[in-house]
Amino acid sequence: MPVSDTDLLAADTMPGEYFVFSFDDEGNNSLQRCYTLVSAEHGKFYEFIIEDRGEGSASNVISRLLQERKEVNILGRGGEITFNSVRSRKNVLLIAGGVGITLPMALIRECFKSYGYSAPGVVVQLVLSCHDLGSVPCLNELMDLHTRCDWFSMRIHVTRVKLAKFSDIVRAGRIDSAFDYIKAVPESAIVCGGADFAQSMVTAINTKFPQTSVAVEAFSSGRSFDYIMKSETHKTEITLKTLNRVISVDPGLTVLDNLISHNVSIRNMCRSGICGSCKFRLHSGDIRSEPDFCLSAKDKAEKVYLACCSYPSENAVIDII
Repeated sequence: MPVSDTDLLAADTMPGEYFVFSFDDEGNNSLQRCYTLVSAEHGKFYEFIIEDRGEGSASNVISRLLQERKEVNILGRGGEITFNSVRSRKNVLLIAGGVGITLPMALIRECFKSYGYSAPGVVVQLVLSCHDLGSVPCLNELMDLHTRCDWFSMRIHVTRVKLAKFSDIVRAGRIDSAFDYIKAVPESAIVCGGADFAQSMVTAINTKFPQTSVAVEAFSSGRSFDYIMKSETHKTEITLKTLNRVISVDPGLTVLDNLISHNVSIRNMCRSGICGSCKFRLHSGDIRSEPDFCLSAKDKAEKVYLACCSYPSENAVIDII
């Protein structure tokens, strides 16, 4: 992706962060999608991996626009899982499902920049689930790092295509949630993939390695981004009580995406109601909420919501927690 003149592509941008892109499809419907920054040479280029899901899909539209060097708007950027998250850790477990490989890929590349081929005492393990090997981006690069780096190893689980042969690297079937092949307890585990996949992996890690710190970046099917009002777009406002600030918001976007688009600082990691980072309290007004994995009954009674799972349905007054 070539550089455009925007403050969001700043010098402090780090691989592992995600960007919120806005673009129109052929029917002039506005779409938004989040993609992880995999690598960057500041001032020259920024690399994203986008899985083209076929004609008519949002990924196909943005892929074509970028290939044709057309302008794509950036609404915001976020995410807290970068190389800084693992820099001081000696044993890191990366678990990815499908296109969720993009975040681990960003971290692995940054590790290589820092460690080179040898880093005694450092262990970075990648466990990847995919439909078939052909769907894995940068597979040759990962294989090369696995072969040549003393700090990196990987294990790939192929779930759909029948394998002609097996190896220590490539296995058939789903990831074994018992993790018996992981001998040392990871200091940190980072999970990236679909919401259901992420939830199952987090549960498995917490069961096997209760002392391991777990970070999550999960994604849903994108239905919230495809939400388009059938009638005239209904604009509402959110008042940020402590900040004494009022912003105009789009009911078709999550509270999180609305806040990010207005450059309002809010902690966020998974974007799918798993990590619980993006909490806010509703003081007045109405918020439409989707199911999440972490809010307690007490939280809900106290009108605590997750910004990544909530939509503004009318004017509301909130405080970020």
